[in-house]
Order: sequence, then C-alpha cells, then structure tokens
Amino acid sequence: MTNHKPKRTFVQKITWWWNTRVSSLWTVKLAAKRTRKPGETMAFNTPAPELSAINNSGITAILTVYKRGEYLSAQIDALRSQSVPPEEIWVWSNQADVPLQDYSALADRVVVSNSNWKFWGRFALANMVRTQYVCLLDDDILPQPNWFRNCLDTIGEGCNGILGGSGVLLPKKGGYSSKHKVGWNGHHYNKPTEVDLVGHAWFFDKQLLQYMWYESPQSWDNGEDIHFSAMALKHGDAKTYVPPHPENDPSIWSCRPDFGKAVGRTSTATYKAGGHHNIRDDVVDAARAGGWEIVADRLKD
Repeated sequence: MTNHKPKRTFVQKITWWWNTRVSSLWTVKLAAKRTRKPGETMAFNTPAPELSAINNSGITAILTVYKRGEYLSAQIDALRSQSVPPEEIWVWSNQADVPLQDYSALADRVVVSNSNWKFWGRFALANMVRTQYVCLLDDDILPQPNWFRNCLDTIGEGCNGILGGSGVLLPKKGGYSSKHKVGWNGHHYNKPTEVDLVGHAWFFDKQLLQYMWYESPQSWDNGEDIHFSAMALKHGDAKTYVPPHPENDPSIWSCRPDFGKAVGRTSTATYKAGGHHNIRDDVVDAARAGGWEIVADRLKD
C-alpha cells in the first residue's frame, strides 16, 4: 500500500507562503537588525592565508601580547632572522586594559581574545599549528640568531623533550624556588642540562603538548610552566632541558641578556606583582604528590 502525501489547500499554501516568506522577514531578519547593538566593526588590515596541511617538519613561533606590544616588532625581526627561520609567526593577544592594536601586518596570524586566559591561551592555541615544532616566547624575550638551530641540535643529540631558555632545578625539600637557574639568566653551561621546568622560550615537538591536558591544572592563575613539564614527564616520559648557553657563543642563546633584563625591570609581569609564589608552591607540591619526580628525587644520594 502506498502512502500519498495529502495535497495542501489553496488557503494552506497562502498561509505557508506568508509564514515562511513574509512573516519571517519581519520576525527574523529585520528583528536581528533592529536589535543589533551599535559599535565599531573590528577588521584586520592584512588577512591571514589559509592554514597549510600538516607538516612533518618546520617551526611555528607563537608570541604573546598583553601590555608590552611595543617589543613585538623587535621579536618578529629576531625570529625572521633566525638561521632556521619559522614557517609562520602567530600572535596571541589576551584581553588587557591597553588599546588593542592590529598586528596582522607584522605576523602571519593574529588571534585576539576579549578574555584574559592568562598563560594558558597560547598553549591551547599551539594545538592548532601545522608544523612539527612549536616555539612559545614571552614578550620580554629576544632570541638570538641561532637559537632555533641550538634547539634542533639539542633534540638531535637525544634530548627530545621540552626545551626552554630559562630552566629551574627545584629543591628536594618541596615547594617552588628559582634559586638554581640554568639558561640565559642563570648558569651558562656548554651542554644540554636537564631541569625540572623551563620558561621564557619554550621549544618542543607538538606531540608533547597533548600531555599538558591529561590532568587539570592545580591553578589556572599561574604555574603553566610547572604543569607542562610535570605532565610531560609523568605521562610521556619526556624530560625538560635547557640547550647550551656557552659564555663564548651568545649567538645560540634564547635571549639577548640586555634586552631581557631591561624589559624585565620595567615589566608588568604578573610574578612581580606578588601573590603568585604561594600558588607556585601549591602547584609543585600537588604535582609531586601526584607522582611527578623532580630531578633531585631521581639523583642518587
């Protein structure tokens, strides 16, 4: 038996036409225009190209802008001048109480947020890169010409973990302390050095980023550097290193010292505002209680 769809009457057809063609014009489209709030349209002067296919090589550098955008141009110049330049340079802009600027003419891609995701937004954005390697730079760091080459050489030597420009070795007694630093602003060693965590200039294989999200952070306010290294070691057996920073070859350093120290002294960095040291203590202690073995724990007595 075949079911035939009943035909509409003339009145039904007129009613259908009125509801879907005429009434909807007033109740949907024109209503939307009437309720649209006035405001400036945000547009970028330079549109970004289409995202490329997945690349099994290459580097994507991600810079961050919060309140110190005046240093962005110098950072981008330093990245483009690398002996192994990045495939793309992205800019992540957190919400801040300074005027928003259009950086699209300087970088390959710009992502602007009306929320302050603090330190975590750029790491979340890094999941979108199409290259093998990711580099994240703080806004007060100026990498030297052979920094990327230094990182690739360090990985080639077997240190295929999280690399960074400023490393910290934590005390065995617990809590957070940055008294023992390695890198541009610490001890200048000629060989790769294993540390507990790194900051300032991260460099890593994108695959390691997955471990950052295996567990929720102890705090969303601070400690992303601690959490990343702890999760990578605990879940991926990936250690954290500082590549060589020899005294006689600053060309391979992660930061030009006078730049980092000058910007740091006048910075609005959150750690200088106070209130985060206790948070970092808690992040370290929680991670260790959850199974993270710091370098001091793994050293033979």
